[in-house]
Amino acid sequence: MWQRGDKRYVWLIMVTMVLASLSLAGCAGVEIVDRAPASLDTLSLSKTRTLTDEHDLAVLAIDFDPSLDYEQILARGEQATLLAAVENMGVKTEIEVIVKVRLSTFEGDTLILEKTCYIDAIAPGQIKIARFKGISNVPYRSAYRLKVWVLPTPGETNTANNQKSYDLHITVSQ
Repeated sequence: MWQRGDKRYVWLIMVTMVLASLSLAGCAGVEIVDRAPASLDTLSLSKTRTLTDEHDLAVLAIDFDPSLDYEQILARGEQATLLAAVENMGVKTEIEVIVKVRLSTFEGDTLILEKTCYIDAIAPGQIKIARFKGISNVPYRSAYRLKVWVLPTPGETNTANNQKSYDLHITVSQ
């Protein structure tokens, strides 16, 4: 209903593979760090919420289903799905919205994976969840960089809130 094909952002199968490989080494965890300073997020959100831009899409946050707990993923035999929340902060319904995710090495210099998801339509004030699935064969790294962004719609002038970037740190305790 949200995407051409499958609207669920199953994106972090790479983490599934990484965590599965770490299960032999002991307890593994994933720390997700939002790269944008809190003051920048607050400033851009307050600006967009006080303006009445006709077209204004925003990436709000990400989450994973199941949570990035290797025991839970292995027990259920499932891959993790990356969920990205997108809000229409404008006053016009947007159609054929394109959401993208990119996973790279922590330094950002080597692309590991890139996926695209489509939202058929999103009404003003509505939040839709994009789901990325089908990610596999992600090489193990101790840290990754994850970028999520929504392409600007025609006429969109405030694009500061169209993207979010995260650092993913894999920790292993033995």
